[in-house]
Amino acid sequence: MQGVVDWFVRHGERPLAPPARFREYAPLDDDPDGTNDFSDQSIRGLTFALEYCDSRGWDSTRTIRCLAVDPIHPAAIRAHCNVRDEARTFRVDRFISIADLRTGRILSSHEQMALLAPYLNGAYRDPDSVALAALQEATRDGVFALLQLAMPDGTLGAAARVAVLNYVKAEAKAVGCRVPPHAYIELWLDNLSPPLEAVADSVANLLADKDKFARLLPCLLKVMRSHDGHPNREDAMRELMGKVRSHFRHKIFAWPRDVRATR
Repeated sequence: MQGVVDWFVRHGERPLAPPARFREYAPLDDDPDGTNDFSDQSIRGLTFALEYCDSRGWDSTRTIRCLAVDPIHPAAIRAHCNVRDEARTFRVDRFISIADLRTGRILSSHEQMALLAPYLNGAYRDPDSVALAALQEATRDGVFALLQLAMPDGTLGAAARVAVLNYVKAEAKAVGCRVPPHAYIELWLDNLSPPLEAVADSVANLLADKDKFARLLPCLLKVMRSHDGHPNREDAMRELMGKVRSHFRHKIFAWPRDVRATR
């Protein structure tokens, strides 16, 4: 397993870049916003540009990559702040606006809630948000692995984006998961930049489920071939395939002899 995980890790981490002309700034001192229970990491990797107003009425604009969420009202997000270059707490009810990092477009209030609702409780969630949360749970590992390869320059190109979207729809069908509105899925994918440790965890999870990894592998190869920014793509793909074969071969050898005979 470690050989495949290390292959992904070596490809590095490419965080999404802030939108063009987006000026990031923050007050001299951030409002700490108290203590929260940030045990829910389902939001990890969600990344967007934010206009925020703290409890003192001070505005700021910054790019954040979410780490964890406390969904209990008043909901709060723990995130890595690009301005501070460290973790900060942001209360959801103090968000003024969110900018989509792929397009730089300011989200409408409905889109803003659609982006955040799968991670929140109660009145924030509608049936489509509940469906998206279930879809995220079913496809997150594969999506994280794909995005690790799809953004060598910090941007998600059109061909790679289509490949990731197709994987999500195909995997949802394979596991019998209801598909929410297409716009909800696109909004999620366009604002994802999974941290390296999350990608490593996801690849390890995928390798524990051979059928799921087998469904993902053609999409991985398609994503790599879709982007000219990958150096030595064919060599890298051959290396990956070798490590995948080695992993599953060793796994079979570890099974009892009578089980191996049926494989």
